[in-house]
Amino acid sequence: MNRSYDVIVIGLGIMGAAALWRVASKCTRSLGIDASGPSHCHGSSHGASRIFRRAYWEGEKYLQLLNHADLLWKELEQVTQRHLLFRTGGVFIGDKSSRIVSGSIETAKKGKIEHEVWIASDARKHLPAFNIQDEMAVVYEPGAYAISASEARLAMLNDAVLNGAFTEFGNNVVKLEKHGTGVRVTTKSGCIYFAGSVIVTTGPWITTNLMPELTRFLEPRRVPIYWFKPKAGCETPFSQEQFPIFLYERQDGGLLYGVPSIVSNEPDVKIGFHNRQQSPSLPGWENVPVQHRYITEIPPIIESIFPKLEGIPTQAKNCFYTMSHDESFLIGHSKALESTYFASACSGHGFKFAPAIGDALANMAIGQQASFSLSAFSVDRFN
Repeated sequence: MNRSYDVIVIGLGIMGAAALWRVASKCTRSLGIDASGPSHCHGSSHGASRIFRRAYWEGEKYLQLLNHADLLWKELEQVTQRHLLFRTGGVFIGDKSSRIVSGSIETAKKGKIEHEVWIASDARKHLPAFNIQDEMAVVYEPGAYAISASEARLAMLNDAVLNGAFTEFGNNVVKLEKHGTGVRVTTKSGCIYFAGSVIVTTGPWITTNLMPELTRFLEPRRVPIYWFKPKAGCETPFSQEQFPIFLYERQDGGLLYGVPSIVSNEPDVKIGFHNRQQSPSLPGWENVPVQHRYITEIPPIIESIFPKLEGIPTQAKNCFYTMSHDESFLIGHSKALESTYFASACSGHGFKFAPAIGDALANMAIGQQASFSLSAFSVDRFN
């Protein structure tokens, strides 16, 4: 294998896979390195499904990224000729004055995103699976969809390789050093590579050896995800044709999200808390079971919102959120090492942005400007 590359991408979760995919389309010599295998389930990118939405209650600063990501998700599906995007539409449910409803409407209006606002009585007709209270409203975004997550990530890696990229799995990078105008990359096995520039996208492991300058801005947390089976005879309301991706804000501020089953190896409805049940934790390579107290508190919540679902989850798994102080992204250029770029702290809502963030990192790594401003995601905002 060649020891010198234009760009080396370290960490091939969804952000690294997207970066390698975009790099491979822009330069001739690229390498992606990951500490584990191509389909490991210990980080933040595994699993069958993720949500894509543009009526983003979190704010209009994400709109340019979302618009670009939307185009690239559709390009990925087209060029790989795989069914990766499931057009379920999306609903965002809460009290009429809740942040999820008001924020989604505001962003949809500013971004000229097609949407409808339903009062509770209308929402019940459209959404028979949900228990929607009279004081609630629903924002419906027909253009939202579910992403076949693991398949999409592997599609990016496959297309990158078809475009000339190399990949190396099972060999983690332990040191980055300046080398001339580029970077010297040393792996645990003793391999040494040289790159004109490096992209670091190692998720909760990013501050281990590689980017200690980010340590004070990040906190990895374990977060559980659950799967629930429809009660006997109630399967149809939860089919991907009738059950949209959703966000549901409870009166106590708890924010649930969910996705219908879109692939056969995850046959049940996937639901989790976005902003509850989080446990600070160091990343590791073992499968840590979900805490029993979390599992026992979820059934009454599910039964109150989805009376046609069995309340006891069929399975529960942990994944990692790498949280920033303001729950937004960190994307930029290392201040400690020239020609090194990074994306991290996606705070549990970054997967949908991966093609756009990967494209921006690829452009920076080859000396071009990103097609949109990333200033809102700079580490400098914390200074």
